[in-house]
Amino acid sequence: MIEAAAGFAITADAHPVMHAGLGYWRSLWPGPQSLPGRQHVDPLNMPRLLPYAWLLEVHAPPPGGTLPRFRFRLLGSHVDLGFGAPKTGRWLHEIEPSFNSNPEMHRAFLDCAYEAKPAHRRGKPRFRFNKDAAELERMMLPLASDGRRIDMLLGFTVFYDSRGSELQTAL
Repeated sequence: MIEAAAGFAITADAHPVMHAGLGYWRSLWPGPQSLPGRQHVDPLNMPRLLPYAWLLEVHAPPPGGTLPRFRFRLLGSHVDLGFGAPKTGRWLHEIEPSFNSNPEMHRAFLDCAYEAKPAHRRGKPRFRFNKDAAELERMMLPLASDGRRIDMLLGFTVFYDSRGSELQTAL
């Protein structure tokens, strides 16, 4: 399981935030057989990444459920802009009601949470976002407070407008 995470790579043309985020996550690894955990993430060590960063808690499925639940613990300002409103503390299935029923939406989250498979993609948003967010680039990486059982995902997202430029505030 940890091997999938350790061997993860992204393409050279990925946004610089993705490369820096991947480098930061790799720098957190406590050892070759242990994943980094939330306790290793220090926002002071990634100030330029913070606007694009997010932390998603991984919770056990509810009684009678089969899918884990995910709750946003932290969202950077650029991610809030892309969503169109702050989402810290919200459950992913509340933000996007079809999340649990649509494998295209949840597969990468499950793979990362259950199999330590990081994910990277660029394309059209699959969730409801700010109407000006025409495209996004997202990377998610597993975190495990005990080094083995994944209990949080560290992510980075860059939103793009219809011209392909990074989404900016309207100020």
